[in-house]
Amino acid sequence: MGGEIDGLGVRMRRSRRKYWRWALLLLPVGVIGFLSHRPVMMRLKPELPPGFVEVREEWNAEQRAAEERTARAYWQLALGIVQSQYAYGTNPPEDPVPEFKLGEREFPEGSSEASPAMRAKYWKRVREAWPLPQAWQQQHEWTLAWFPEMMTRVAMATSRFFSSIWDRLSG
Repeated sequence: MGGEIDGLGVRMRRSRRKYWRWALLLLPVGVIGFLSHRPVMMRLKPELPPGFVEVREEWNAEQRAAEERTARAYWQLALGIVQSQYAYGTNPPEDPVPEFKLGEREFPEGSSEASPAMRAKYWKRVREAWPLPQAWQQQHEWTLAWFPEMMTRVAMATSRFFSSIWDRLSG
């Protein structure tokens, strides 16, 4: 029985039994976890893609900060508006969508950041970043939606199994 004989009698190796119990408990939990963690969709990463911000050597720190602030604002538009209209693997149109414009509270109309030229420049950059895999991330969710379907299949297979046994015994 997996015991050891020593001077005092038979001593059971209980540690092996404990490992099997844990393994039998953790195996179904691991399988359920694996089946329940599913990829849902591709979403743009919140970080700016490489090369999205224009940086010129002749710019001072203030100009660079302003350009980065503008780039972040346009990328936020891509995250919020553009990706709701165009999924991963599709191509946004050549011309900017009407909603792709900066808010007037942060960037008043007539400011250089909200100008049509700046809007077109960043729309072009969004379009360039759109097909890049490094600009996207896959989101996952925890779901047990697979469970009812699996139980239905198990029930049907069990029913077929016992039906075939019954048919053999009856016929």
